[in-house]
Amino acid sequence: MAARAVSFRVNGAHVDVDAAGTLLDALRDTLGLTEVKDGCAPQGQCGCCTVLVDGQPRVSCVTPVARVEGREVTTLSGLDPAVRARLVEAFDATGASQCGFCTPGIVVRLAALGRRGQVDERQVHAALAAHLCRCTGFQPIVEAALAAFGVAPMRPPRDEAGASRRATLESGTTQLAGPAVVAGLAPFADDTRPGSCLVAIATGARGYEVAHSAAAARHRAGARQGRNSTVALSHPVAIADGDFEIVLQTTWVEPAYLEPDASWCKPGGEPASPFGNAGAFGAKRRSPVAADAARLTAEHGVAVAARWTREAVVLRGAKRPPMSIGLRRDGSGVVRLGWTQGSDSLDAVCDVIRIAVPRALVEVVEVTGPRVGATHRGAGLAEVLAALAVLRAAPDGSCEVAVDGARATVRVTGEGIVAAVDAGDPICGATMRSYVIGAVHQAFSMVTSEGIALDVEGTPVDLTIRSFGITPARSFPHVAVDVGQSDSPPVAVGTAAFAAALGAVWFAEGTGPRWPTRR
Repeated sequence: MAARAVSFRVNGAHVDVDAAGTLLDALRDTLGLTEVKDGCAPQGQCGCCTVLVDGQPRVSCVTPVARVEGREVTTLSGLDPAVRARLVEAFDATGASQCGFCTPGIVVRLAALGRRGQVDERQVHAALAAHLCRCTGFQPIVEAALAAFGVAPMRPPRDEAGASRRATLESGTTQLAGPAVVAGLAPFADDTRPGSCLVAIATGARGYEVAHSAAAARHRAGARQGRNSTVALSHPVAIADGDFEIVLQTTWVEPAYLEPDASWCKPGGEPASPFGNAGAFGAKRRSPVAADAARLTAEHGVAVAARWTREAVVLRGAKRPPMSIGLRRDGSGVVRLGWTQGSDSLDAVCDVIRIAVPRALVEVVEVTGPRVGATHRGAGLAEVLAALAVLRAAPDGSCEVAVDGARATVRVTGEGIVAAVDAGDPICGATMRSYVIGAVHQAFSMVTSEGIALDVEGTPVDLTIRSFGITPARSFPHVAVDVGQSDSPPVAVGTAAFAAALGAVWFAEGTGPRWPTRR
C-alpha cells in the first residue's frame, strides 16, 4: 500500500510529505529546512525546533506531522521580513546569539509574542521558559527582544569581524558572529551533511542504529522522551581530614550544550568537526563522535552522519570532574578531583591547580560515575580559584580572580550581580559583555541549582533538559557588566569571570559546604 501523504503549507508554499514521523522530521530531513534545529528530540524541552503552526508556537520534535494537515507552518525564514530583520538586528547588536544553535527557535517564538501587541519584560521571560540558551545567560536575549519591539532603544550594530575575533578568543576555536549566525546558518555538522548519506543515531550509552533517514534511525534506536528522576544528588569525592577555613564538595554537572554531538564523513575523507560554531565551553573538545562517523563510514562504504540524541549526550558526554576542596587562607590544604575509568587524564588539570595553590596537596581519586573531562571551562581550576576568592573576599562580598592575563571582580547585591572585567583590548565590547553574562549565569546556576543524579551503578538518571537544574531566565538576577578598556593584547575573560562569579554567588549563599546550595 502507498504511504499516506500529508498536505500543508510551509512558509507559504504547498508541500506533501509522508504522514509518518514528526513535523521536525518533515522540515529538516524531507524539506531541508536546517534552520529548524534538533537539540533534544524527542524530549520537546529545549525549544530549538520551535516553529509556528497557524501562527502559534509549537515544538516540532513532539508534533506529529499528521497533525498539521491543511495548516500553515512558519519557520524563521518565513516570518514577516520586517519583523525578522528587526529581531535579527537586535539579537546581533546585543550579542544575544553566540553559537547560534538555539537562536532560530527563540526568534520564532518572540515573533509570535510580538503579534499580541505591546511586549514587556515579564512576557519575554515567560516566553523564554520554553527555551534553553546555554551561552548567553538569557539577559542579552531579553534585551534584544525589548529593543526589537521598541520597548528599549536599539543598540548600535557590532562590527562583525571584531565580534568574531572576540568570540573565537573566548571559545578557543573559530567562531562566527553576525546576522547569519542569528538566522541559524552557522556550519553545524548535522546541517552540512550530504543529503544522500546514511544517518547513525546513538543508542543510549553505546552503539548506533543506521538508516537512510534520521527518523528511521531514531525509531530503530528506540529514542524516547527522556526522564527525570527522584534520586538525590551525590557528592562522590570526600573532603580530606584537616582544619580548613573553607570546604566544598561538588556534584555531577551536565554541560548541557545545545548542539548535540554530531559529525559526518565521506569514504576516504576527514570527519566533520563536531564543534559547529564552537559552543560547549570546551566540553566537546574530545568528543568521540567524529571518530565514530569515520568508523561507520568505513564499515558501510558510503558517507555516514553520526548523531547523539540528548539522552546519549548525557550518558556519553564528559562531565566536569566532581571535587572536594579544603583550603586555608594561605592556600594550603587538599584538593581532590574525581576520576572515572575510561576518562581523560586529569594530570594537566592538576598541574594548573598546583600553580594556583602551590602549598596544597592536589590529588586524583577514582569514583564511580560517567566519563569526566579535562577541557571544560576552567575545569577544576575555577572551583579552586572561587574558594580562594571567597577566603579573600572584600567585606561586601566582592570576589576577584586573575587568571591567564584576565581579571574579573564580581559581587552580588540586592539589585542583582555586578561584574567588572579587564581582558586587554575588548575588541568588541558587546560581544565581551555577552560572554561575561553567560559565564555569570553558568556560575550562578552551578552554585545554586545544577546537578544530575546517578543510579547505584554510576549511570546518569536525569536525562532531560529540565532535569539538569539550569536557572531559567525568569530566576536569573540582572547582571551589570563594566568592560575595561585597554590597549594591551586581548585575552579570554571567560574563566576569570566564571571563577569570580562562582565565588561571589557562593559567598552570597553563605559558603555552605556543598554545591548546589538550593537542592
